[in-house]
Formats: sequence, structure tokens, C-alpha cells
Amino acid sequence: MNHRAMPLILLGMSAAPSAPAQNTIVVRGPTVVAFFPPVTEKQLEADEDMNEVLADFQLYAARVGEPLKKAGIDFHQVYAWSFRVRTGTKVVTFRTGKVEIGYYFIAPGKKPRIEYGVDTDDGLLQIAHEYFGILAK
Repeated sequence: MNHRAMPLILLGMSAAPSAPAQNTIVVRGPTVVAFFPPVTEKQLEADEDMNEVLADFQLYAARVGEPLKKAGIDFHQVYAWSFRVRTGTKVVTFRTGKVEIGYYFIAPGKKPRIEYGVDTDDGLLQIAHEYFGILAK
């Protein structure tokens, strides 16, 4: 299989999943938001490294979703440079900044934990355990 084509095949979506101009994630309990910048197929063709990073990001997101769900942790993927997080009546806008790829861990009553870069499914489950105190397998 051509590794450069993996992002398009892996989740059966286009290289740049369409997203609203501003995503709002409603936090009702433990929540993880995986974020990645929107990219076009043309950008991925021109940048093999970005293509590989996207493939890894999507692969680990696909692997971690079910264990998090079983542990009662909501998991969202956002392809944007910013998104909103609503906890109760409080709404916060998170902007990715220089490092545009990462994970936003949040739970009601807790300060968010932000991890930048692509992490493996095992790494994400370990961070979820540390932050939420919930063991996800």
C-alpha cells in the first residue's frame, strides 16, 4: 500500500475533513479533543512528512476511540486551528498556536491539559489515566 495515500483510505474521508468555522465541544464529563490543522489533498501531495503525520494521527485516533468510550471518556477529532469548549455555561476558545497538532484533555471542574504533537494510542490512554484517574483499556 502506498503510505502517502493512507490518510485518504484510513478513515474513508478527504484529506481535509470539512469542519464548521468554529467547532464547539460540549463537555459533560471526561473529554479528549484531538486536533489537527485542516489540510488539502494538494498540500499532502506536496509534503510527504505532513501526509505521514496525518496518517499516524488518524491511525492512533482510530485505535484510541473505543477504549476511551468504554471508560466513559468522550473523544472528538477536530480539523481546525481553533475550537470552542463549553463546560456548563462557560465557553473557552482554544487556539492551537505554533504546534497545530495535539490533544486537549478536559473534565468539568478541572483545568485542561494540553499535549502537543502526535501520540500513540498507548500514550494517550496513559495520559487519560493520569489526568482523569480512569483506567481505559
